[in-house]
Amino acid sequence: MQSIDASNASRVRRMSTDKTLVVYRVFRNCLHLGHDTSVIEESLRELQCLDATDVKKHLDSESQLAPLLFWHLKRRGLTRLLEPTFAADLEYKYRQNVARNFLFERRLEEILKDFSRQRLEVVVLKGASVFVQRLSAFRDAFVLSDIDLMVSPEDLGRAADILTSKGYFIVSSEAMDGGLKRTFVGTDRAMPVDLHAALFWGEVRFKYPDSFPSEVWQSSISESIGGYPVRILSPEDQICFRLAHDAIGHRTLLLSNTCRLYYLCLLIDFYRDSINWAQLLQKLKAKGSDRLLAAYAHYGKRELGLTLPRELEEFHRGADVAYLDAVTDASYRIADYSYRASVATLTTPNLPKRLKQVYRSAVRDCLRPRRDKQTAGALKDITFKFKVACLQSVAVLYVTVHGLRHSVSEGKGHDE
Repeated sequence: MQSIDASNASRVRRMSTDKTLVVYRVFRNCLHLGHDTSVIEESLRELQCLDATDVKKHLDSESQLAPLLFWHLKRRGLTRLLEPTFAADLEYKYRQNVARNFLFERRLEEILKDFSRQRLEVVVLKGASVFVQRLSAFRDAFVLSDIDLMVSPEDLGRAADILTSKGYFIVSSEAMDGGLKRTFVGTDRAMPVDLHAALFWGEVRFKYPDSFPSEVWQSSISESIGGYPVRILSPEDQICFRLAHDAIGHRTLLLSNTCRLYYLCLLIDFYRDSINWAQLLQKLKAKGSDRLLAAYAHYGKRELGLTLPRELEEFHRGADVAYLDAVTDASYRIADYSYRASVATLTTPNLPKRLKQVYRSAVRDCLRPRRDKQTAGALKDITFKFKVACLQSVAVLYVTVHGLRHSVSEGKGHDE
């Protein structure tokens, strides 16, 4: 995860240059989700006027983008507008992804076959859930890097034994507050399998039930893949889990990675008539994360032209999106703290609680002085905490000022 976070932070910083911002903006407009295709058409014309080296560099920096872009344009009937050589390159990468997803599906079927024989119930998470009939329309849009499966804690040992008996071996294991997650790879090392017994992200000390509806198993839906029984998350949890994973578990991923933002928006659009949004927002309010969902939904509306469900449209606080902008605008020194401050601002009601939450997320395992160096260790600990507290305070103020500036400018606009 550390390498992913470092890559995302680097990408956010690169966005500070005008040239990069132009390329970034054009690609996002090409992935416009609104009904007006003229936005996409104009962006495709602009795309073909950009420097080919800059375009290639951007596509290389976000490996999911080329196949997703071709899928999106194919779905909208606009691939004809692409320059032939560029179209051929995009289509090649799209076909590669289709073939890779086919292999992922076969591998998942093999695992489910073995689990089914042992009467072991499993929930398929994230991208691999597109292999069920309900989500099959999006199977070629998603670019998978692994298979995420969740089993009950009491079944984790059995599930691990089944995988190892089939030639998989453990490459990493995480634990948090009794929850476990293990990563397995086969002999080909091509398709990792993450086996979850609880939904958490150890690097940021975040548990899914703390901020989102927690009846994951009870509300999950029965489905099948290749004729084998499986469960997927409820529509509400599919959206909330992706938000939790990409916006909190992997920090700035939703802000820096266009494809991840697209996937979240795609789910919101797909389930617009299937979800009781007012009820979901009420549930999230009790958990303190209703503003977080609404902020990213409105960010998706602005960046990708997502048409929001009425309840999300009405749940609009302009400053909340400005808090997200503060993360991408932040300097290298306070970028990560600004991210933590934005999450704290969107999930807590007042400044003292925000500072406390930011502090918890930044200093998870506080330095404990060794007994043989008690005084020196304690002094180092206090110095470290003081520096962290100063940076956190600056980040919270920085994010808050972004929100205030937006509120003031919005107010002037209304006055005019």
